[in-house]
Amino acid sequence: MASPINLSIKATFLPSVSSMTSVAMRSAGSILSSSSSSTTITAFSNHNRCNNNHQSHQIRNFARPGRRPSPNKRRGRPTNLGNSTNGNNGILTNNPPPKQSKKNVLVIGSQGELGKTLVSHFGNQMNWNVIGADVLDPSEDIVEKKGMKEYIPLPLDGSVADLSVALYRGVSNYLSPSNSSNNIKKSATLDAIVCASGGWMGDVDKFEFQHAMEDNELLEDIDPEEEYIRESSEVCEHMMNVNYYPIVAGGMIGQRFLNGGGLDNGGNLNNGLFVIIGASAALSPTPGMMGYGAAKAASHHYLQSYGPSASEENGSTSVGILPLMLDTPANRAMLGGDGNDDDRYSKMVKPIHIANEIGEWIKNPHLRPHSGSLVKVMAKNRMDGSGGAAFHLVR
Repeated sequence: MASPINLSIKATFLPSVSSMTSVAMRSAGSILSSSSSSTTITAFSNHNRCNNNHQSHQIRNFARPGRRPSPNKRRGRPTNLGNSTNGNNGILTNNPPPKQSKKNVLVIGSQGELGKTLVSHFGNQMNWNVIGADVLDPSEDIVEKKGMKEYIPLPLDGSVADLSVALYRGVSNYLSPSNSSNNIKKSATLDAIVCASGGWMGDVDKFEFQHAMEDNELLEDIDPEEEYIRESSEVCEHMMNVNYYPIVAGGMIGQRFLNGGGLDNGGNLNNGLFVIIGASAALSPTPGMMGYGAAKAASHHYLQSYGPSASEENGSTSVGILPLMLDTPANRAMLGGDGNDDDRYSKMVKPIHIANEIGEWIKNPHLRPHSGSLVKVMAKNRMDGSGGAAFHLVR
């Protein structure tokens, strides 16, 4: 049986994800306080929020059908009078573009900073129906001001099966025709699932660990080798719990509820989208954080395997976004220095850039990379705070 999931643990700081809420983690037979020198693991909700007013100039470097400008557009002449060829076999018309249908989007890890940015962008900016899911109850502002229509509480300590079942029941209840809290039709499905959860913990340093135990007289009766093995194993277990299992649960929900394709009420292509947040670091070996790297690499493998099969089964698209480092308060604190003059901050990806890109993929399926893709995102920021992000197809 899978070990219980603890989605809120205190440990070390994450380069590409940020902290949610945490509890102290046992080390060397004692409890480390949150103010100790140990670093911090984030849990189910990660990623810190960015300023939504930031300008986002996204650069997409993967091939996309239909992106090349037409000859008329390159010469400065309008391609059509109504900006629409949808439903007309490419024939130019004076008709207005088809109305976009209201999307249903599930955000797993909605209480993290990236999750909150996604909820705000999809709910407020796009006016879509957003279902949040997390181990923490949502704050009033995210429900009343940021567009969350429904919230699914997830078990803090539970197996991956418990997590999957909780999501299944929550989504089923929301999409049920008997649910009077929404205006969804009986045949409603999810248009997108975004798994914005994750966490980081470094490997246990054997020398420092044993040295700390030797200096603590209260731990004289504990075998340092045994305790080191226990702590190191727990790191790997926790990393799977917070980085891999939520993605497995999201994939299970996608098989059942993601839109299978076809046209929506506005005549637009409408196949479902499943997005996970991976890590660029896990594209190569990760000495010093093997548990984290293994969990993220497992997430990448799952996405690459799930994507093609899901595409064949129901026409949905699955993509992994791999940030180098997110621009969050926790990451800035880790880097130190003066954020106004430090060039390192220009390399941090702002969460709103990720939210914007995912939003474009949801609206325009033809802009997505192929199902099963891993897309690395890097910042293209300037010292004055302007700029954007570049999205590179890596696998």
